[in-house]
Amino acid sequence: MPGPETDHGPIGAAQEAYAHRAYPASDIPFKLTVNAQKAWANVMTMSQPSASPWTLVGPSTANFPDILTFSGAAYTTSGRITALAIGPTCTNGNCTLWVGAAGGGVWRTNKALSGSGPSWTFVSGSFATNAIGTLTYDSATSTLYAGTGEPNASGDSEAGFGIYKSTDNGNTWTHLAANTSVPLMATPCGNAPAYTGPAFDGRAISSIVVSGGTMYVGSTRAVRGVSSVTGGGVSLAPGLPPFGLWKSTDGGANFTLLNAEGICLNSLLEGDAGRIQSSFGSARGVNHIEFDPNYGANTTFYAAAFPRIDLTGGGGVWRSTDDGANFTQIKAALAPTNINDRTEFAVTTASGLTRMYVGDGNTGSPTAHVYRSDDVATGVPVFIDLTAAESPAGQSDNYCSGQCWYDNFVVTPAGHPDSVYVGGSFDYGTYGFATNGRGVLYSTNAGASFTDMTWDATTNPTPPGSCCQPNPIAPNGMHPDQHGFVVSPSNPGLFFDGSDGGLVRSSGSFADISSQCTVARGLSGDDLALCQQLLSQVPKHLYSLNKGISTIQFQSVSVDPGNPKHLQGGNQDNGTFETYGLSPVWNQIIYGDGGQSGFNVGDSTQRFNTFFANYTDANFQNGDPSKWVVISGPLFAETSAFYKPIIADPVVAGTIFVGELSVWRTQDWGGDQTFLEANCPEFTTAGNQPGCGDFVQIGNGIPSTDLTSALWGDRSLGTVAAVARSSTDSSTMWAATSTGRVFFSSNADAAAGSVVWERLDSSSSVDPNRFVSGITIDPGNTNHAWISYSSYSSLTSATPGHVFDVTRSAPSTATWTSLDNPGGTPFPDFPATSIARDSNGDLYVSNDWGVMLLANGSGSWATAGTGLPMVEVAGLTIVPSARVLYAATHGRSAWKLKLP
Repeated sequence: MPGPETDHGPIGAAQEAYAHRAYPASDIPFKLTVNAQKAWANVMTMSQPSASPWTLVGPSTANFPDILTFSGAAYTTSGRITALAIGPTCTNGNCTLWVGAAGGGVWRTNKALSGSGPSWTFVSGSFATNAIGTLTYDSATSTLYAGTGEPNASGDSEAGFGIYKSTDNGNTWTHLAANTSVPLMATPCGNAPAYTGPAFDGRAISSIVVSGGTMYVGSTRAVRGVSSVTGGGVSLAPGLPPFGLWKSTDGGANFTLLNAEGICLNSLLEGDAGRIQSSFGSARGVNHIEFDPNYGANTTFYAAAFPRIDLTGGGGVWRSTDDGANFTQIKAALAPTNINDRTEFAVTTASGLTRMYVGDGNTGSPTAHVYRSDDVATGVPVFIDLTAAESPAGQSDNYCSGQCWYDNFVVTPAGHPDSVYVGGSFDYGTYGFATNGRGVLYSTNAGASFTDMTWDATTNPTPPGSCCQPNPIAPNGMHPDQHGFVVSPSNPGLFFDGSDGGLVRSSGSFADISSQCTVARGLSGDDLALCQQLLSQVPKHLYSLNKGISTIQFQSVSVDPGNPKHLQGGNQDNGTFETYGLSPVWNQIIYGDGGQSGFNVGDSTQRFNTFFANYTDANFQNGDPSKWVVISGPLFAETSAFYKPIIADPVVAGTIFVGELSVWRTQDWGGDQTFLEANCPEFTTAGNQPGCGDFVQIGNGIPSTDLTSALWGDRSLGTVAAVARSSTDSSTMWAATSTGRVFFSSNADAAAGSVVWERLDSSSSVDPNRFVSGITIDPGNTNHAWISYSSYSSLTSATPGHVFDVTRSAPSTATWTSLDNPGGTPFPDFPATSIARDSNGDLYVSNDWGVMLLANGSGSWATAGTGLPMVEVAGLTIVPSARVLYAATHGRSAWKLKLP
């Protein structure tokens, strides 16, 4: 089942991608990102005559087979959901729900309880970004607010461009000016610079509360991943606004930073040499805000913050009783010296007083706990540690495991003070035994005990070792990693949950299935007691609501060489899917963090897929989910990129090339099928198992098979970033590294130790020392290729350019010609993410907002096609013979363009 080898969670991918975008600098001045977004908007205003429309390939329905889910029941998924908002009425015929996706924008349905499943409308096409952090519906003014930038510190949590509001349910939007002017402030390491400009550009918005013209907003650093190396990831820097708790009294036109302190970010460089301002001295900002339900709309409110950067405390929950002029910490952080400690809370009225529920956790130690205080509005609140008082133990302890910084929420339904939900990650060690996964827990007795909402009651399990239970039925379940959660205003037991696997809702009624714990699960002692408690009240039914939400976050798509409509592609936390092109329905063929994929050119029933880093599988049986085998054993000898470059040879059947530090090759699809299926099945084999896979490094060792080695001269380190083969030549290969080295081999099909590499870039004085994002080879001349580069020319001003025509003229010698300025409209200064060339000479290059075209013979770059949503395009795949170009987007699924 999915586990740490196949699902690396939210940490690594875009942390690495950010580093690639910044290289050779350590960070990206946010001004460059703003300029790039404006440049794209300007390009979009230029019409392209006779442009064909992009059409959605899907998936808008992405199906997991039962064998690949945790619960054992089939499931329909979508991309990561970060925010939810619900209207004031929720009946079978009228229940408006808005969904915010990590990279897929805002979606709306007016019939969230529809028995046939809701229909969805994408409503945020006018936004400058599809990264959504929070949604708030103000029923007093019928206004919806969308805060952009994801605050969850995930591997691909993108920074935002402020707040949008809509007064017509999302049909039209206004972007709030959100101006601020923050004066210079002293810090222990010097003065934090003054800042004038939009308060939220480049930040992530975590929370918005509104009362009339007064608005409070929580913002966080747009952290990309948590690691021991970076101590919290990297941010877009410098030139960013402060972060924390903001107040506006004019409807969002202007904002003031509350309770500001000057802080030193030290190694988390940002601002002026690491000096910046934040509320409460927090290292990461404010993650949640709520008004007090008993003391007026603005007078008393609460905010949760991450701990202080100087590790002297802070974090936890803060209270203001004077409109934000002053604050008192009323609940200390569980781990105040861990800047990743995240406190979530919810307030309600109980017996005329303000009750608060708190959930707090961090990176796993101490474990997450749930707390309650029955009077937090005045004085010094007393909090009860509900987790410590539980009997049996283990109901809520460690509910968000070691990644509470990523997935953690607390929700109490309005008018039901004894009801509370807490959500976190997933209990991989106990699901199906003592627990159902504990993704979401529910209490109806003020937190005295909890039950498990993660799987429903549609079960008829087969007891362990039994042959006699008829017709076993698996329960419907949630996907791991919970983020957004709302409850029906008319039924506290009817909830909507947003996770890394999209959206589910409950039926609103419950059943006791604790009888399973004895015979079916074979438990005893403490495990039996815990199971009986958690399963004493579970949803009667959980429904996936993801059909029609096309928000899959693809890395790339590969095409069956014998059927251009047969595609497969890997995506964030939802594995690898395939389609035969008959509808926007795709079926999952393997779980986990989906990376790259490929088909054997000689037999398309043979596939490969990657998870993350070195982990790689093969399949010899047409993608049968139960027949994947591990082939990555040898690859663990080297460091790998998070999503490494890997290709199926377009000419030689059975050959796969992989780039790590060296280029690796297998010529029999990873090994003998019979041996691999008998000894290396994916479900039970470690990815680094010796003997599973027969990849070998190719190169004669002169000066090194390691293409990142200092023995090759300058631009050392990094990893291999691109490998490319010609569709017309079985010998030639091009490769490149993340530092801008480019290599050529004229005998890549020779014996492994006889392959000769030539370094080409050292012969040029104009090629950028930046990340190489793509190579496409001229099928008529394998010494000729087109290469795309990430990052910004502004960061390598001596060697600008994003798209180059490269010709090898002699061994270790090549010329680079920039195509950025062909004479008319230039290619803007923003990262190129992929490149493809049509047989008619047209060149396509993707970016963070779409796809650009340099038509053969044209002197101007233009947008390619019409109708593609503004979204990051991670990869392009072209099939000239079928006259089609595929775009793999990171947030809006896959699209195709019919070529002229």
